Amino acid sequence: MLSKATILALCAAASVKEVAAGPFHRHVHPKRAIVWAETDTVIVTDYVTRTVTEGEEGPTIAIPTSSSVKVEAESEPTPSAVSSTSPLSTPSVPTTVVTLVKPSSTSTPVVEIPTTSSTAAASPIVHDAASTTSAQPTIEAVASTTSSAAEAESSVTTSTSSSSSTGKRGAAYNDASLVSTVLGLGGKLTWAYNWTPDPNGLEESVMFYPMLWSTASDHSTGWDDKAKAAIDRGSTAFLSFNEPDISSQANMSPSEAADGHKQYFAKYAGKVKISSPAISSSESEGQGISWLTQFFTACAGGCQVDFCAAHWYGPGGTDGATQFLDHITKVHEACENKNVWVTEFAAQSGDVNTFMKTVVDKLESDEYSFVEKYSYFWLSEGSLMNTTTTLSDFGEIFAGTV
Repeated sequence: MLSKATILALCAAASVKEVAAGPFHRHVHPKRAIVWAETDTVIVTDYVTRTVTEGEEGPTIAIPTSSSVKVEAESEPTPSAVSSTSPLSTPSVPTTVVTLVKPSSTSTPVVEIPTTSSTAAASPIVHDAASTTSAQPTIEAVASTTSSAAEAESSVTTSTSSSSSTGKRGAAYNDASLVSTVLGLGGKLTWAYNWTPDPNGLEESVMFYPMLWSTASDHSTGWDDKAKAAIDRGSTAFLSFNEPDISSQANMSPSEAADGHKQYFAKYAGKVKISSPAISSSESEGQGISWLTQFFTACAGGCQVDFCAAHWYGPGGTDGATQFLDHITKVHEACENKNVWVTEFAAQSGDVNTFMKTVVDKLESDEYSFVEKYSYFWLSEGSLMNTTTTLSDFGEIFAGTV
């Protein structure tokens, strides 16, 4: 028999055990803070656990989902417009313009090439849009007191596309003053070349690309000095020989051109972009694309070629435009799918206005993004200009003033 005292003690112990062993559950009370880092949202949650006795839980606390939580920063820029998968867009940077006359084949106007004795004034550096990187605004993170990173930044840098509508069109010129005239009329020309290594009076604000017309002494003498001066001026690309596949032009065999290309251009690899020799649109064996293929074979991998330069002459109208676009696509393929600069082209018959409208629309589209630069032959009266102060109808289309 148990005494009363013992029984009372056992009852008290059982009561305490029931309380201690009774079933329990947890309520989660979140503390939330939004941390913006690299434009991603991170939810930081602290959990607080409270133990209660069954039947004495108190009111239930609803836990909001992450989609219902909004945190606003009063003084920080709103990053909601910045997607973690979509880079900030950047305005395109214009480049520069051109002028000169080149010797041409049978049905094209003859252009006189200035000799290398002409001098060029030194000009300040002008950066080409095709190679300039534009820094975007820095997005500062909203700091969280529970995060180990007090602040986070995301800097988005986007390279300006060379296929920008303000970066492709250039001027093939002889008279530099005409380039200034077209710019004054609102022309979208952004670069220029004149078949020589000398700017010959071109505005300093206009991107100039020097050309070594051939390895003949009257062109190659002093090339290195002029090449360095062009780099100091801001040139970002050099143009190799002019139509070496045509006897009336640079007139070089593929092997001669390969040797000359290595001699005069290899030293500038990495300093500027270097073109292939500029080929004609002839479809004869040993000319045009056929010559370009033989040139690459002769180079045996030893020629620095960052893009291919090509010319085209043919009929106008939509048929001519189709032929032109087909040709430059084939050049792109023959150039191992590198970018193409069309440094001369012209419709020599038919509807030139229709040809120009069709071609410009295409060249400025994403479909032909591999065409990095293009210049019509040429900036002079009787072609892109009616007079020294006015553009022709198709000149206005090319220059983008209409």
